[in-house]
Amino acid sequence: MDSAELAPFHDQVTAALVQVSRTVGQLASEDLGFHRTSSADFTESLDDQSDRILTLTTALLKAATAGTEVAAPTLDTEDSIEDNWRGVVDVIDSLLEKADACLDEFTGVIKKLSPSQEEQAPVVRKTSRFPTTFDYGPSKIPKPQLLFDRKPDNSDLGPFHPLLKTKPHASIPLEKSLKQRQIDGATAYPHPYETEIRNAQYPKPVYKTSPAIDYLSFEGTTATFVDTLEGVKEMLEELKQAKEIAIDLEHHDVHSYHGLVSLMQISTRNKDWVVDTLKPWREELQILNEVFADPKILKVLHGSTMDIIWLQRDLGLYVVGMFDTFHAASALGYPKRSLKYLLKKFVDFEADKRYQMADWRVRPLPSGMFDYARSDTHYLLFIYDSLRNALIAASTPEESLIDYVQERSKNEALQRYERPVYDAEKGQGAGGWYDLLSRNPGGALSKEQFAVFKAIHQWRDEVARAEDEGWQCVFPKHMLFKLAQVMPLDMGTLLRTLSPMTPLTKSRASDLLATIKEAHAAGATGPEWRDIAPPPKGLRTALAVDMEDVDFPIAERYETSQFWGDILQVQEPSAPASYSAVASLEALRLSLPLPPMPTTVSQAREKLVVSANAQPTPAPQAAPEPAPVPEEPKYFTVKDLGAPRKRKVAAVATPDEELSTPDSLAGPSDEPELTEKQRKKLRKEKKKTQKAAQAASQSEADSTPFDYNTADSILNVASTAAPSVQQRKKPFNPYAKALEAPSGARKQKRNDAGKSLTFRK
Repeated sequence: MDSAELAPFHDQVTAALVQVSRTVGQLASEDLGFHRTSSADFTESLDDQSDRILTLTTALLKAATAGTEVAAPTLDTEDSIEDNWRGVVDVIDSLLEKADACLDEFTGVIKKLSPSQEEQAPVVRKTSRFPTTFDYGPSKIPKPQLLFDRKPDNSDLGPFHPLLKTKPHASIPLEKSLKQRQIDGATAYPHPYETEIRNAQYPKPVYKTSPAIDYLSFEGTTATFVDTLEGVKEMLEELKQAKEIAIDLEHHDVHSYHGLVSLMQISTRNKDWVVDTLKPWREELQILNEVFADPKILKVLHGSTMDIIWLQRDLGLYVVGMFDTFHAASALGYPKRSLKYLLKKFVDFEADKRYQMADWRVRPLPSGMFDYARSDTHYLLFIYDSLRNALIAASTPEESLIDYVQERSKNEALQRYERPVYDAEKGQGAGGWYDLLSRNPGGALSKEQFAVFKAIHQWRDEVARAEDEGWQCVFPKHMLFKLAQVMPLDMGTLLRTLSPMTPLTKSRASDLLATIKEAHAAGATGPEWRDIAPPPKGLRTALAVDMEDVDFPIAERYETSQFWGDILQVQEPSAPASYSAVASLEALRLSLPLPPMPTTVSQAREKLVVSANAQPTPAPQAAPEPAPVPEEPKYFTVKDLGAPRKRKVAAVATPDEELSTPDSLAGPSDEPELTEKQRKKLRKEKKKTQKAAQAASQSEADSTPFDYNTADSILNVASTAAPSVQQRKKPFNPYAKALEAPSGARKQKRNDAGKSLTFRK
C-alpha cells in the first residue's frame, strides 16, 4: 500500500471502529435479558450472531498465529472469552510486536542482521496455508543449474528420455530397454531396469535372524565430503566391497522448476559419505549404477518414493534390490513410520529437523546441515538389522513379512519419472488446475472467475518454466485463488491484490493484467467449475460408474426444483395494504371469534356433513332485565352510615342459632337484656356457625370444574355495567389481608442517657 493510500484507509478504518464501539456500548447498556424473554425470534437471532462472531474471532486468532509458537485459543462460548482472555492478549501482543519490528525496518531504524554462514541455513517455515522461506524472490545463491553440462530445458514437453549411457548388471541390453512404447495410453520410454528389478531377490542373509551390528560412534567419526570425480571413483571401489549400503537424498525445489538433487548420503557399516550432486559433471555419477543396480548388494532406504524419481531424473541412477524401512515399519504395525520415530525407537537419537526443508544448495555446507545429512544414513543399517529380526519373528509359514517388504520395495523402485505436463483446457495432468480445484473449495467460482483461474494458472506455469523457478516464486497458491475471486481489471487493484508482489510477477504485471481481462471477457459465455466438477467420492462409489463413459453433464442443474416445482421461484412482492385496511381487518378479527379450524381433510368433510344434517335451533330467549337498583339519597350523614356503638336490643336468632343456644339463655321475649358475657358468647357461636357454612360452600365450589364456556367475559368490564353502590362504597384494597395481621409488640420507652425511670410501689 502506498503512503498516499494509507491516510484514507486509516480514516475509513477508524470511522468503522468508532461506529462499532458505539454500537457495542449501546447494546451493553440495553436490557438484553428482558428482550430475550420477550421475543423468541430476537433470542434466536442474538444467539446466531454471537456464534458467528465467536467463529470469526477464532478463525482470525488461528490465522494470526499460523507458523508461530503462540497457541491460538479456541472460543466456543461467551464464557470461554473470559477464560482464554490471556491467550487472546498474547496473540494481539505478538501481532503488535511484528508490526513494530516491520515499521522499524521499513523506516530504517533497524536493519536485518546478516547471519553467519553457520546460522544462515535457509530453513523453510511451514504455515497452515503454504510454505514460506526466507526469500521467494530472486535467489540469493547463484543458480548451480546454469553451470551444468546439460542445461535444464523446461520447454521440453515430450516423454522423458532416461539419462543412461551404460547399463551395468543388465539382463536386457540398454538399446532394447529404451525403445518407446504405449504405457498407460501414452507413448513413453519404459523403465530401463524393469526386468532386473522384478527378477531380483533378497540375499539369503536377509531371511536369517542375526544380532544387529552396532554402529560407530557419531561423535568419534565423520563423513567424507565428495565433491570431485576422483573422490567418487574412490568411494565406488569401497562400496563394491560392502554387502549392505544405506542411501538418502536432499532435494531443493524452490528456485528450480523441476527441482534439484543437492546432496546424496551413502553409508556402509564403517564409513559415511556426503556427495555434492550440484557439480557440472553430476551426470557422471551414473558410474554408481555398478553398485546401485547390483542385486547382490542390499540398498536400504527410508520412504524412497521421491528418492527413486529424483535419482533417475537428475543422475540417471536406478536401484535394484532395495529394502525400504518405511514398509518394514508398516508391516510390523508401528504407530509411526517416520525415520525420526525409528531413530528414537532403536537408537534413542533425536534428529534435528530444523534443516529438513533447508536450502541445500548453500556451499560450503554449514556443519549443522552436514551433521543432519549424515545422521540420516549413519544409523540406518542398524535400524535395518533390528527391523529384519522383528519381521522374521512376526512372520508365519504362510506369510513372510520379508517378502511383503520386498514386493512393496520393488513397486517403489519401478516408478518412472515423467515431466509435469497438463492439459490447459481440461486441467488434467501433473500440476494441472483440475486436481488443485478438486482438493480446494472452488465450487463458488462463477463463470468469469473460473475462466480467470484457468488463465492465470497457465500464465504462472509458463513464467515458472521460462525462469526455471518454482511456482511459488511467481505467486503462491492462495494468491491464485485470491486473484480468481477478485478479478482485478486495473493495475491498482492488481497490485493491492498481490501485495506483497514477487519480482517475477511485478516485472510482468501488465502481461498478467491483460491475461485477466481477456479471460474475464471470454468467461461470460464459458462453463462454471460446478459444471465439470466430479461428484463426491461417496456418490461415485455408490453408483459404481466409470466417469469416462458418462455422456451427460456430471453436475446438471435445473432452473426449477424437481420436487417443489416453481413454488420456490422468486416472485414480485405484493403491494402492502394501507394502514386503514389493515386496522379494519384486525378489528374485524377481534370482534368475530373464529371457530376451531379442522386440521385434516377428513375432519373438514365430517364437519360439512354434520352442518348439513343439523336441525335449526330456536333463537334463545332474551334474559330478563335486572331489577333497577334504588337510587341512593344525594345527601347523607356519617351517623346514618355508621354502626351503633352498643346494642341495646338482643338480636333475633336464626333457627340454627336457636338450636345452638344453651337453655339457660333461652327465655321469654320480655326478659331483660343479656349481660355482656352472654352477648360475647352468643357472637362467638354465631361466627363459628358462619365459618362452617363458608367452608362447606367453598369445598363444594372447588370440587366443581370451572366452565369456561359459560363464564362471563372479562374484556371491557368497565363499559358493560356501571359499578354497584357497594363497589363505590368499598373499593378493592389489595392490602386488606396485610392489615388483618396481629399487631406487633408494644414499643418500649427509650431510656435516654442521663435520665432514670421512676417506679411506683
